Amino acid sequence: MSSSQLDLFAAAALQGLLIDREWDDAEELAREAFRIARAMMAERLRQNELPDSEVMESDILAEPLEVLDLALRITKKLRAIGIERVRDLTLTTERQVRNTGLGDESVAEIRNALHRHGLTLSQ
Repeated sequence: MSSSQLDLFAAAALQGLLIDREWDDAEELAREAFRIARAMMAERLRQNELPDSEVMESDILAEPLEVLDLALRITKKLRAIGIERVRDLTLTTERQVRNTGLGDESVAEIRNALHRHGLTLSQ
């Protein structure tokens, strides 16, 4: 099982929170870690960072969705509306993605996966 970017950010936030003070309520600690992680993801998107690789793979658009390493649940929902390849996803709007029942965290995961390859959802 691989961790999503949100999970990685939450783990980093959790480490910082545990250093900062002791927590009596584990659920409160988890909520705070994920709140910070979501803020980190939102800021990362606002910064409009370049993809990790300087060279965008030109063939990425023809690749199946699995190349984006999205959660299986997300991939299944996208396939249910006919999205099979990365190109299909880039031609899809956020509204269409949300109409599948996917929420904020899933949309953020999709955006981040596309962003790593220099791509976005359609406007």
